[in-house]
Amino acid sequence: MTIVNFPFGKETAQLTINKAEVLLPVVIPGVPDELDAIRKALATPIGSERLSQLAEGKSSVAIVINDITRPVPTESMLTAIIEELAVSGINTEQITVIVALGNHEMPTEEEIQKMVGYWYGRLKVICHDCYDKAALTYVGKTKRNMPVYVNKHYAEASLKILTGMITPHQSAGFSGGRKSVVPGIAGIETLQTHHSFPIRPEEAVMGIIEGNAFHEEAVSAAKLAGADFIVNVIKNFKNEVVDVVAGDLVEAHMHGVAICEKSWIRKVDHAFDVVFVSPGMFPKDIDLHQSQKALAVAEQVTKRGGTIVLVAECSHGIGKFGGILKRAENVDVVIEDFRKQGFSADHSSKAYMIARAIKKHRVIMVTTGINPAELAEMFMEGYTSIQEAAETALAGFDNPSVLCIPYAGECIPVLDATIP
Repeated sequence: MTIVNFPFGKETAQLTINKAEVLLPVVIPGVPDELDAIRKALATPIGSERLSQLAEGKSSVAIVINDITRPVPTESMLTAIIEELAVSGINTEQITVIVALGNHEMPTEEEIQKMVGYWYGRLKVICHDCYDKAALTYVGKTKRNMPVYVNKHYAEASLKILTGMITPHQSAGFSGGRKSVVPGIAGIETLQTHHSFPIRPEEAVMGIIEGNAFHEEAVSAAKLAGADFIVNVIKNFKNEVVDVVAGDLVEAHMHGVAICEKSWIRKVDHAFDVVFVSPGMFPKDIDLHQSQKALAVAEQVTKRGGTIVLVAECSHGIGKFGGILKRAENVDVVIEDFRKQGFSADHSSKAYMIARAIKKHRVIMVTTGINPAELAEMFMEGYTSIQEAAETALAGFDNPSVLCIPYAGECIPVLDATIP
Protein backbone atom coordinates (compact mmCIF):
# COMPACT_ATOMS: atom_id res chain seq x y z
CA MET A 1 0.00 0.00 0.00
CA THR A 2 1.05 3.59 -0.64
CA ILE A 3 0.28 6.46 1.73
CA VAL A 4 0.28 9.96 0.24
CA ASN A 5 -0.24 13.19 2.18
CA PHE A 6 -1.86 16.01 0.22
CA PRO A 7 -1.78 19.61 1.48
CA PHE A 8 -5.34 20.64 2.31
CA GLY A 9 -5.60 24.25 3.41
CA LYS A 10 -3.32 24.44 6.43
CA GLU A 11 -3.79 20.73 7.18
CA THR A 12 -3.25 17.51 5.20
CA ALA A 13 -5.50 14.91 3.61
CA GLN A 14 -4.04 11.41 3.75
CA LEU A 15 -4.70 8.95 0.94
CA THR A 16 -4.07 5.23 1.27
CA ILE A 17 -3.96 3.57 -2.12
CA ASN A 18 -2.94 0.17 -3.43
CA LYS A 19 -0.53 1.35 -6.12
CA ALA A 20 0.43 4.79 -7.40
CA GLU A 21 3.32 6.83 -8.68
CA VAL A 22 4.06 9.91 -6.58
CA LEU A 23 5.73 13.06 -7.89
CA LEU A 24 7.30 15.36 -5.33
CA PRO A 25 9.19 18.63 -5.83
CA VAL A 26 12.95 18.51 -6.32
CA VAL A 27 14.62 20.00 -3.27
CA ILE A 28 16.99 22.74 -4.46
CA PRO A 29 18.41 24.85 -1.62
CA GLY A 30 17.79 28.58 -1.58
CA VAL A 31 20.62 31.08 -1.84
CA PRO A 32 22.02 32.25 1.53
CA ASP A 33 21.49 35.94 0.67
CA GLU A 34 18.97 36.93 -2.02
CA LEU A 35 20.22 40.53 -2.30
CA ASP A 36 23.77 39.29 -2.84
CA ALA A 37 22.51 36.83 -5.49
CA ILE A 38 20.72 39.64 -7.33
CA ARG A 39 23.84 41.82 -7.21
CA LYS A 40 25.93 38.97 -8.66
CA ALA A 41 23.42 38.48 -11.49
CA LEU A 42 23.57 42.18 -12.31
CA ALA A 43 27.37 41.99 -12.38
CA THR A 44 27.30 39.08 -14.85
CA PRO A 45 24.42 39.82 -17.26
CA ILE A 46 23.41 37.33 -19.94
CA GLY A 47 23.45 38.55 -23.54
CA SER A 48 23.76 42.18 -22.51
CA GLU A 49 26.09 44.89 -21.29
CA ARG A 50 25.94 45.71 -17.60
CA LEU A 51 22.98 47.81 -16.60
CA SER A 52 25.31 50.61 -15.49
CA GLN A 53 26.66 50.78 -19.04
CA LEU A 54 23.20 50.75 -20.61
CA ALA A 55 22.18 53.59 -18.29
CA GLU A 56 24.93 55.97 -19.42
CA GLY A 57 23.44 59.13 -20.86
CA LYS A 58 19.84 58.09 -20.12
CA SER A 59 17.46 60.70 -18.74
CA SER A 60 14.63 58.55 -17.39
CA VAL A 61 14.23 54.98 -16.17
CA ALA A 62 11.11 52.79 -15.90
CA ILE A 63 11.29 49.73 -13.66
CA VAL A 64 8.36 47.32 -13.95
CA ILE A 65 7.55 45.26 -10.84
CA ASN A 66 5.06 42.49 -10.08
CA ASP A 67 1.94 43.15 -8.05
CA ILE A 68 1.15 41.80 -4.58
CA THR A 69 -0.16 38.48 -5.95
CA ARG A 70 3.37 37.35 -6.89
CA PRO A 71 5.89 36.40 -4.15
CA VAL A 72 8.77 38.34 -5.66
CA PRO A 73 11.61 39.99 -3.64
CA THR A 74 10.87 43.35 -5.21
CA GLU A 75 12.53 45.44 -2.50
CA SER A 76 15.83 43.58 -2.91
CA MET A 77 15.65 43.80 -6.70
CA LEU A 78 15.03 47.54 -6.55
CA THR A 79 17.95 48.00 -4.16
CA ALA A 80 20.39 46.14 -6.41
CA ILE A 81 19.12 47.84 -9.58
CA ILE A 82 19.29 51.33 -8.07
CA GLU A 83 22.84 50.66 -6.86
CA GLU A 84 23.81 49.67 -10.40
CA LEU A 85 22.09 52.70 -11.94
CA ALA A 86 23.83 55.03 -9.50
CA VAL A 87 27.19 54.03 -11.00
CA SER A 88 26.19 55.83 -14.20
CA GLY A 89 24.80 58.84 -12.34
CA ILE A 90 21.10 57.96 -12.39
CA ASN A 91 19.34 59.28 -9.27
CA THR A 92 16.03 58.22 -7.73
CA GLU A 93 14.20 61.25 -9.12
CA GLN A 94 14.79 59.92 -12.64
CA ILE A 95 13.21 56.54 -11.83
CA THR A 96 9.55 55.55 -12.14
CA VAL A 97 8.40 52.21 -10.75
CA ILE A 98 5.39 50.73 -12.57
CA VAL A 99 3.30 48.03 -10.91
CA ALA A 100 2.40 45.50 -13.62
CA LEU A 101 -1.24 44.81 -12.85
CA GLY A 102 -2.48 43.46 -16.16
CA ASN A 103 -6.20 43.59 -15.45
CA HIS A 104 -5.83 42.85 -11.72
CA GLU A 105 -7.38 45.08 -9.07
CA MET A 106 -5.54 48.20 -7.93
CA PRO A 107 -3.43 47.62 -4.80
CA THR A 108 -3.93 49.60 -1.61
CA GLU A 109 -1.23 51.96 -0.33
CA GLU A 110 -0.42 49.38 2.33
CA GLU A 111 0.10 46.75 -0.37
CA ILE A 112 2.32 49.08 -2.38
CA GLN A 113 4.40 49.74 0.73
CA LYS A 114 4.70 46.00 1.31
CA MET A 115 5.83 45.48 -2.30
CA VAL A 116 8.60 48.08 -2.40
CA GLY A 117 9.55 48.19 1.29
CA TYR A 118 12.34 50.67 1.98
CA TRP A 119 11.73 52.41 -1.33
CA TYR A 120 8.18 53.45 -0.46
CA GLY A 121 8.13 57.26 -0.53
CA ARG A 122 11.64 57.35 -1.98
CA LEU A 123 10.64 56.42 -5.53
CA LYS A 124 7.74 57.42 -7.73
CA VAL A 125 5.42 54.41 -7.93
CA ILE A 126 2.49 54.24 -10.34
CA CYS A 127 -0.02 51.44 -10.87
CA HIS A 128 -0.79 50.40 -14.43
CA ASP A 129 -4.42 50.74 -15.50
CA CYS A 130 -5.15 48.74 -18.65
CA TYR A 131 -8.48 50.54 -19.13
CA ASP A 132 -7.12 54.11 -19.05
CA LYS A 133 -6.61 54.94 -22.73
CA ALA A 134 -5.00 58.28 -21.88
CA ALA A 135 -2.26 56.41 -20.01
CA LEU A 136 -1.46 54.09 -22.92
CA THR A 137 0.81 54.40 -25.96
CA TYR A 138 0.41 52.43 -29.19
CA VAL A 139 3.72 50.88 -30.29
CA GLY A 140 2.69 48.76 -33.28
CA LYS A 141 1.35 45.34 -34.27
CA THR A 142 2.89 41.90 -33.95
CA LYS A 143 3.25 39.42 -36.83
CA ARG A 144 -0.10 37.90 -35.84
CA ASN A 145 -1.67 41.36 -36.06
CA MET A 146 -2.03 41.91 -32.32
CA PRO A 147 -2.25 45.64 -31.54
CA VAL A 148 0.20 46.55 -28.79
CA TYR A 149 -0.69 49.29 -26.34
CA VAL A 150 1.54 49.73 -23.31
CA ASN A 151 1.82 52.01 -20.30
CA LYS A 152 2.69 55.55 -21.42
CA HIS A 153 5.28 56.10 -18.68
CA TYR A 154 7.06 52.95 -19.77
CA ALA A 155 6.95 53.82 -23.46
CA GLU A 156 8.42 57.27 -22.81
CA ALA A 157 11.29 56.12 -20.56
CA SER A 158 14.74 56.14 -22.12
CA LEU A 159 15.77 53.01 -20.18
CA LYS A 160 13.29 50.17 -19.62
CA ILE A 161 13.83 47.46 -17.00
CA LEU A 162 11.60 44.44 -16.28
CA THR A 163 11.63 42.51 -13.01
CA GLY A 164 9.78 39.34 -12.12
CA MET A 165 9.84 35.64 -11.38
CA ILE A 166 10.10 32.58 -13.62
CA THR A 167 7.69 29.74 -12.82
CA PRO A 168 5.67 27.32 -14.98
CA HIS A 169 2.57 28.99 -16.44
CA GLN A 170 -0.46 27.25 -17.92
CA SER A 171 -0.69 29.47 -21.00
CA ALA A 172 2.75 31.06 -21.43
CA GLY A 173 4.74 27.92 -20.61
CA PHE A 174 6.76 29.93 -18.11
CA SER A 175 6.21 33.31 -16.49
CA GLY A 176 8.82 36.04 -16.27
CA GLY A 177 10.60 38.08 -18.93
CA ARG A 178 8.14 39.27 -21.57
CA LYS A 179 5.10 38.72 -19.32
CA SER A 180 5.97 41.92 -17.46
CA VAL A 181 4.92 43.73 -20.65
CA VAL A 182 2.06 41.48 -21.77
CA PRO A 183 -0.09 41.21 -19.77
CA GLY A 184 1.72 43.30 -17.12
CA ILE A 185 1.62 46.82 -18.57
CA ALA A 186 -0.51 46.24 -21.68
CA GLY A 187 -3.78 47.92 -22.60
CA ILE A 188 -7.07 46.04 -22.48
CA GLU A 189 -7.30 45.78 -26.29
CA THR A 190 -3.92 44.04 -26.32
CA LEU A 191 -4.97 41.75 -23.46
CA GLN A 192 -8.22 40.79 -25.13
CA THR A 193 -6.44 39.82 -28.33
CA HIS A 194 -3.57 38.04 -26.61
CA HIS A 195 -5.73 36.09 -24.16
CA SER A 196 -8.26 34.95 -26.78
CA PHE A 197 -8.08 32.40 -29.60
CA PRO A 198 -6.21 31.75 -31.81
CA ILE A 199 -3.27 33.14 -29.82
CA ARG A 200 -4.34 31.61 -26.52
CA PRO A 201 -3.45 27.90 -26.23
CA GLU A 202 -6.49 25.66 -26.28
CA GLU A 203 -4.83 23.22 -23.88
CA ALA A 204 -2.73 23.66 -20.75
CA VAL A 205 0.91 24.14 -21.75
CA MET A 206 2.79 24.44 -18.47
CA GLY A 207 6.50 24.13 -19.13
CA ILE A 208 6.07 24.33 -22.92
CA ILE A 209 7.40 27.33 -24.87
CA GLU A 210 8.35 25.98 -28.29
CA GLY A 211 5.57 26.64 -30.80
CA ASN A 212 3.55 28.49 -28.14
CA ALA A 213 1.89 31.51 -29.81
CA PHE A 214 0.96 33.00 -26.43
CA HIS A 215 4.66 33.15 -25.55
CA GLU A 216 5.79 34.27 -29.00
CA GLU A 217 3.32 37.14 -29.20
CA ALA A 218 4.31 38.38 -25.74
CA VAL A 219 7.96 38.41 -26.82
CA SER A 220 7.07 40.30 -30.00
CA ALA A 221 5.04 42.83 -28.03
CA ALA A 222 7.84 43.34 -25.52
CA LYS A 223 10.29 43.96 -28.35
CA LEU A 224 7.94 46.52 -29.91
CA ALA A 225 7.58 48.29 -26.57
CA GLY A 226 11.29 48.00 -25.84
CA ALA A 227 12.87 46.09 -22.98
CA ASP A 228 16.49 46.98 -22.31
CA PHE A 229 17.16 44.71 -19.34
CA ILE A 230 15.43 42.09 -17.20
CA VAL A 231 16.00 40.81 -13.68
CA ASN A 232 14.14 37.58 -12.84
CA VAL A 233 14.32 35.27 -9.84
CA ILE A 234 13.73 31.51 -9.74
CA LYS A 235 12.31 30.03 -6.53
CA ASN A 236 11.98 26.56 -5.01
CA PHE A 237 8.85 25.00 -3.51
CA LYS A 238 9.72 26.54 -0.14
CA ASN A 239 9.43 29.98 -1.74
CA GLU A 240 13.19 30.55 -1.45
CA VAL A 241 15.21 32.20 -4.22
CA VAL A 242 17.47 29.56 -5.78
CA ASP A 243 18.90 31.62 -8.63
CA VAL A 244 18.70 34.98 -10.38
CA VAL A 245 19.11 35.86 -14.06
CA ALA A 246 19.69 39.31 -15.50
CA GLY A 247 20.32 40.73 -18.94
CA ASP A 248 18.71 40.42 -22.36
CA LEU A 249 14.93 40.06 -22.67
CA VAL A 250 15.14 36.69 -24.46
CA GLU A 251 18.57 35.23 -23.63
CA ALA A 252 18.42 35.87 -19.89
CA HIS A 253 14.83 34.66 -19.69
CA MET A 254 15.55 31.42 -21.55
CA HIS A 255 18.56 30.81 -19.30
CA GLY A 256 16.22 31.21 -16.34
CA VAL A 257 13.69 28.85 -17.92
CA ALA A 258 16.40 26.17 -18.15
CA ILE A 259 17.14 26.61 -14.44
CA CYS A 260 13.44 26.54 -13.60
CA GLU A 261 12.97 23.29 -15.51
CA LYS A 262 15.49 21.54 -13.25
CA SER A 263 13.55 22.57 -10.17
CA TRP A 264 9.92 22.36 -11.31
CA ILE A 265 9.50 20.18 -14.41
CA ARG A 266 9.27 16.39 -14.14
CA LYS A 267 9.09 14.32 -17.32
CA VAL A 268 6.71 11.36 -17.44
CA ASP A 269 6.59 8.84 -20.27
CA HIS A 270 2.85 8.14 -20.35
CA ALA A 271 -0.54 9.55 -19.40
CA PHE A 272 -2.50 8.11 -16.44
CA ASP A 273 -6.01 6.77 -15.90
CA VAL A 274 -6.43 8.59 -12.58
CA VAL A 275 -4.53 11.62 -11.29
CA PHE A 276 -4.82 12.92 -7.73
CA VAL A 277 -3.64 16.51 -7.51
CA SER A 278 -3.40 19.31 -4.94
CA PRO A 279 -2.38 22.94 -5.55
CA GLY A 280 -0.21 22.82 -2.44
CA MET A 281 -0.67 24.42 0.93
CA PHE A 282 -2.83 27.47 1.72
CA PRO A 283 -3.28 30.01 0.11
CA LYS A 284 -2.75 28.10 -3.15
CA ASP A 285 -6.03 26.26 -2.56
CA ILE A 286 -7.86 29.23 -1.06
CA ASP A 287 -10.63 28.95 -3.66
CA LEU A 288 -11.44 27.14 -6.89
CA HIS A 289 -10.20 30.11 -8.93
CA GLN A 290 -6.67 29.53 -7.62
CA SER A 291 -6.99 25.74 -7.45
CA GLN A 292 -7.75 25.52 -11.17
CA LYS A 293 -4.01 25.82 -11.82
CA ALA A 294 -3.57 22.36 -10.29
CA LEU A 295 -6.34 21.06 -12.52
CA ALA A 296 -4.35 22.32 -15.51
CA VAL A 297 -1.28 20.46 -14.27
CA ALA A 298 -3.27 17.22 -14.08
CA GLU A 299 -4.82 17.76 -17.53
CA GLN A 300 -1.42 17.46 -19.15
CA VAL A 301 -0.88 13.89 -17.92
CA THR A 302 -4.39 12.42 -17.63
CA LYS A 303 -5.73 10.15 -20.35
CA ARG A 304 -8.69 11.50 -22.26
CA GLY A 305 -11.71 10.01 -20.52
CA GLY A 306 -9.66 9.50 -17.36
CA THR A 307 -10.36 10.93 -13.92
CA ILE A 308 -8.84 13.87 -12.07
CA VAL A 309 -9.30 14.12 -8.31
CA LEU A 310 -8.64 17.71 -7.23
CA VAL A 311 -7.80 17.90 -3.52
CA ALA A 312 -8.36 21.52 -2.47
CA GLU A 313 -9.92 22.92 0.69
CA CYS A 314 -11.26 26.08 -1.03
CA SER A 315 -11.98 27.83 2.27
CA HIS A 316 -13.09 30.93 0.31
CA GLY A 317 -15.37 28.96 -1.97
CA ILE A 318 -15.50 29.07 -5.75
CA GLY A 319 -14.45 32.52 -6.93
CA LYS A 320 -16.07 35.07 -9.21
CA PHE A 321 -16.40 32.83 -12.27
CA GLY A 322 -18.76 30.26 -10.71
CA GLY A 323 -21.95 31.77 -12.07
CA ILE A 324 -20.78 31.25 -15.65
CA LEU A 325 -20.57 27.48 -15.15
CA LYS A 326 -23.76 27.29 -13.09
CA ARG A 327 -25.81 29.12 -15.71
CA ALA A 328 -24.56 26.97 -18.57
CA GLU A 329 -26.54 24.02 -19.89
CA ASN A 330 -23.30 22.07 -20.28
CA VAL A 331 -19.56 22.62 -20.57
CA ASP A 332 -19.76 22.79 -24.36
CA VAL A 333 -21.73 26.03 -24.00
CA VAL A 334 -19.04 27.54 -21.76
CA ILE A 335 -16.30 26.54 -24.19
CA GLU A 336 -18.15 27.78 -27.26
CA ASP A 337 -19.11 31.09 -25.62
CA PHE A 338 -15.48 31.76 -24.78
CA ARG A 339 -14.42 30.89 -28.31
CA LYS A 340 -16.89 33.43 -29.69
CA GLN A 341 -16.51 36.21 -27.13
CA GLY A 342 -12.86 35.85 -26.16
CA PHE A 343 -11.17 37.25 -23.08
CA SER A 344 -13.08 39.67 -20.86
CA ALA A 345 -12.98 40.96 -17.31
CA ASP A 346 -15.81 38.65 -16.15
CA HIS A 347 -13.44 35.72 -15.45
CA SER A 348 -14.88 33.74 -18.37
CA SER A 349 -11.36 32.52 -19.15
CA LYS A 350 -11.22 30.72 -15.80
CA ALA A 351 -14.62 29.15 -16.45
CA TYR A 352 -13.36 28.07 -19.87
CA MET A 353 -10.26 26.40 -18.41
CA ILE A 354 -12.32 24.41 -15.93
CA ALA A 355 -14.86 23.49 -18.61
CA ARG A 356 -11.99 22.36 -20.83
CA ALA A 357 -10.84 19.90 -18.17
CA ILE A 358 -14.37 18.60 -17.55
CA LYS A 359 -14.92 18.14 -21.29
CA LYS A 360 -11.99 15.69 -21.44
CA HIS A 361 -12.04 14.12 -17.99
CA ARG A 362 -14.22 13.16 -15.08
CA VAL A 363 -13.44 15.73 -12.38
CA ILE A 364 -13.95 14.89 -8.71
CA MET A 365 -13.19 17.38 -5.93
CA VAL A 366 -12.19 16.74 -2.34
CA THR A 367 -13.17 19.95 -0.57
CA THR A 368 -14.84 21.30 2.54
CA GLY A 369 -15.34 24.79 1.12
CA ILE A 370 -17.76 23.98 -1.71
CA ASN A 371 -20.76 21.75 -1.17
CA PRO A 372 -21.47 18.82 -3.52
CA ALA A 373 -24.67 20.42 -4.83
CA GLU A 374 -22.77 23.48 -6.04
CA LEU A 375 -20.12 21.30 -7.64
CA ALA A 376 -22.83 19.31 -9.41
CA GLU A 377 -24.16 22.58 -10.85
CA MET A 378 -20.67 23.05 -12.31
CA PHE A 379 -20.53 19.49 -13.73
CA MET A 380 -18.18 18.10 -11.05
CA GLU A 381 -18.54 15.63 -8.19
CA GLY A 382 -17.72 16.53 -4.60
CA TYR A 383 -16.52 14.69 -1.49
CA THR A 384 -15.16 15.79 1.88
CA SER A 385 -13.20 12.53 2.32
CA ILE A 386 -10.25 11.81 0.05
CA GLN A 387 -10.65 8.08 0.68
CA GLU A 388 -14.27 8.10 -0.46
CA ALA A 389 -13.32 10.14 -3.51
CA ALA A 390 -10.61 7.60 -4.31
CA GLU A 391 -13.04 4.68 -4.10
CA THR A 392 -15.32 6.45 -6.58
CA ALA A 393 -12.48 7.45 -8.90
CA LEU A 394 -10.96 3.97 -9.04
CA ALA A 395 -14.23 2.07 -9.43
CA GLY A 396 -14.59 0.49 -12.84
CA PHE A 397 -10.87 0.16 -13.46
CA ASP A 398 -9.27 -3.29 -13.31
CA ASN A 399 -5.69 -2.12 -13.02
CA PRO A 400 -5.60 1.67 -13.29
CA SER A 401 -2.43 3.69 -13.72
CA VAL A 402 -2.46 6.28 -10.94
CA LEU A 403 -0.38 9.41 -10.40
CA CYS A 404 -0.33 11.54 -7.24
CA ILE A 405 0.88 15.17 -7.37
CA PRO A 406 0.61 16.63 -3.84
CA TYR A 407 2.36 19.90 -4.76
CA ALA A 408 1.14 20.81 -8.24
CA GLY A 409 2.21 24.40 -7.70
CA GLU A 410 5.84 23.30 -7.49
CA CYS A 411 6.04 20.03 -9.43
CA ILE A 412 4.87 20.03 -13.03
CA PRO A 413 4.68 16.68 -14.84
CA VAL A 414 5.03 17.00 -18.59
CA LEU A 415 4.75 14.17 -21.10
CA ASP A 416 8.25 13.50 -22.38
CA ALA A 417 7.15 13.72 -26.02
CA THR A 418 6.13 17.38 -25.56
CA ILE A 419 9.59 18.47 -24.41
CA PRO A 420 12.30 18.88 -27.06
